[in-house]
Amino acid sequence: MPPIDTVHVDFRDSAGLAAACRASRRRGFRGRIAIHPDQVPIIHDAYTPSATELAHAKRIVDAFAANPDAGTLNLDGTMIDRPHLTQALRTLEQAS
Repeated sequence: MPPIDTVHVDFRDSAGLAAACRASRRRGFRGRIAIHPDQVPIIHDAYTPSATELAHAKRIVDAFAANPDAGTLNLDGTMIDRPHLTQALRTLEQAS
C-alpha cells in the first residue's frame, strides 16, 4: 500500500496545497487525499513524476539492465546502487 498524505483542509489555498504536496512527496508520500474537486489537478501535478525524473529513472533501469550482476554503477559521475534501481522502478511505475 503506497503512503498517502492526509487532507489539506483549506481547499481555497491552492498555493499552500501545492507546497504541502511537494513537501510530502519529498518525505516519501505518493499521493494525498482531496476534499474538493479543485484540489485534484494540483495533487495530481505534484505527485506525477516529471519528464526529467522519468528520463533519469529510465537511464538507471537501462544501466542495470546492461550490467545485471553489478551492485553499483557509475552514472554521470555519480554512484548508483540497487536502492536507486528500486526507486527508479517505482518512479516509472507511478507514471504508468
